[in-house]
Amino acid sequence: MAERTFKKEDFQKDDSGDYKIEFQIGEIGIGADLTVERINGDTGEREVIQPEIRRYDDTMGIFWSEPFDGRLLYDSKITYGE
Repeated sequence: MAERTFKKEDFQKDDSGDYKIEFQIGEIGIGADLTVERINGDTGEREVIQPEIRRYDDTMGIFWSEPFDGRLLYDSKITYGE
């Protein structure tokens, strides 16, 4: 599985008050096998979470109530038509 690491600063507050981070579908695939982990800043431990995920034409948004350091695990081999 491939991974993308992100920081709290990468999140943007949206109109609903939630925080979102967007990824290009061309970079992470269609989102068929995504795992989102939140990284505890004090201990470095990882916790698997289940955020709201919205897919748009070219991007995929991950939404959470607060920004966090984390990583996205995904299967980079799954694309449209498979």
